[in-house]
This record gives sequence, C-alpha cells and structure tokens, in this order.
Amino acid sequence: MGTYIVRRLLLIPITLFVITIVVFIFMRAIPGDAGQVKCGAAGSFDEVCFEQVRKELGLDKSLFQQYTLWLGDIVLRGDFGFSPISREHINSEIGPRVWNTGQVGLLSIAFTLLIGIPVGAISAIRAGRPSDYVLRFFAVLGLSVPNFWLATLLIIFPAVWWGVRIAPDWVGWEDPLPHLQIIAVPAFLLSLAGGATLSRIVRSSMLEVLRSDFVRTSRAKGLRETVVVSRHVFRPSMIALFTIIGLQFSLVLGGSVIMESIFNIPGMGLWVIGAVAGRDFIVIQGVVVFFAAWFLVITLLVDVMYAWVDPRIRY
Repeated sequence: MGTYIVRRLLLIPITLFVITIVVFIFMRAIPGDAGQVKCGAAGSFDEVCFEQVRKELGLDKSLFQQYTLWLGDIVLRGDFGFSPISREHINSEIGPRVWNTGQVGLLSIAFTLLIGIPVGAISAIRAGRPSDYVLRFFAVLGLSVPNFWLATLLIIFPAVWWGVRIAPDWVGWEDPLPHLQIIAVPAFLLSLAGGATLSRIVRSSMLEVLRSDFVRTSRAKGLRETVVVSRHVFRPSMIALFTIIGLQFSLVLGGSVIMESIFNIPGMGLWVIGAVAGRDFIVIQGVVVFFAAWFLVITLLVDVMYAWVDPRIRY
C-alpha cells in the first residue's frame, strides 16, 4: 500500500504539469484576450490602449515565455498571478471562494448520503415489493431531471406565484439562517443525481451480499435482521459509498459553475464565469489547476479508503 501511495503522489505533479500545458494552449485558442475586453468593442476600439494593456499584462511576449513565467511563479513561489481585469491577486481570492464553494459541496455530500443510503438500503431489504418499485422510480427520476432546470424553476415559479425569493442576496455566517437558506437549496439540487446513483449502487451491492452464504448462516444462528444488515451486509457495500463521495466532489466542481451563477454564490464557479466573459486567462488557468489538484487528491483518498473498507483489496 505504501508503495502504491508514493507512486500515486509522484504522478500528481506530472499530471498537473500536463494539465497546465493543455489549459494554457486551450485558453490561447479562444478568440480575443483581456486587452481587447478592456479597450473597447469593435466600434470604439482603442489601439493605443490595446498595445499598452498587452505590454502591461505580458501578452506581447511569446507563448513559451508567457507559459514559463506563469508556471515558474506557481512552482517556485506558489503565486498564481494577478487578474488583469479585477487587478486582484488570485491567491487572495482563492481562499474565500473555495470556502464558499466548499460549503455547498460538503452540504451536498451530506444530502447525498442522507438520500442515497436509506433509499438504497430500504429498496434492497424490500426488494420486489411495491415500496422498492416506488423508490427505484424516484431514483431514476433524480438521475433524469437536470438540476439546473430544477434550479431555474425554483427561482422563477415562487417569485412569480407567491413573490418569494428562493435565491436571496449572499450573506455570510454572521446571519446563519439566511446563509443556510442560500446554500441549502443549490446543495440539495446538486445532491439529487448523486443520491439517486448512490441508492441504486447501494441497492445492488446489498442485494448481492444479502444472497451470500454467510448472511444465510448469520440468519440461521438466530441473529436479528438489524444486526445482520448493519454488521454483515452494509460494510461490504461501503465501497460504493466512497466511490460516490469521490464522484460527488467532481460533480460539485462541475456543477458549481452552473449553480453558483444561478444562485449568485461568490464561489469558484461564479468566478470562472466572470473570467471567461472577461477573457481573464490567468484566473481560468489558476482555477483549473486548483480544481485538478483537488480532484487528484480526492481520487487518491478514495482508492486508499477502498483498502481500508475491504482488506481483500491490494494494490
């Protein structure tokens, strides 16, 4: 296990290096740059301003020089640079925005577990009964309905019908109840697909274990059904649990772009939307690299947890 972890840790910087090259090239393939955004549209374009801004931001250098300067600052100083649009240091912006996105993400994972585990367990224990079919129907429904569509409906219909704002202005933890109201709705919507997936996987895993010989032996010994399920059935099914938690982190990273823009949450997703509109390549590159590092670490932790849950797993 130790050798496997060391090997995976050594692969992380190599993977991030390749990601930096890819994201840098793709950003430069987008038409326009920050200089064109800052110096006006086609009808009122200021050529002098454009040249000054490009020189100030280093956009007049070759692509190789821009890349080496950017990567060197990250590797040697941990400096992601300055935003050419907001003139803010990216390092100072990442912390608060990661915290805002993380709150929604952690709450969505909690909702995922609260939805997926009970629904999957009940569906497995009562397999073939009407309650099983009802729960499976809602699981498929949760996978089928796009969360951004539900988010749009939740904002529009209450405002039109009852004059209620589901997405109030952002406030911090100094007002706990309004803050929870702001993050709870997008977190719940993000958890629907993950909860539905988790319930189906938990059901399949538990059904496989419930039909095994050692479960029949446990029942023959006279153990209560709750003991059989909790001790002998649920733990072997926890591998699915860690898989979905890892996938939910990636879902949060991708879904935050849409949910934060819909609910106006000042997190990483909303930051990316503004950076794309302003051709703020430095912000986009920094966010992508941060997300990639986050995802690589999470997948490593999930793989390690597999071996902890099931000692038969060896790497």
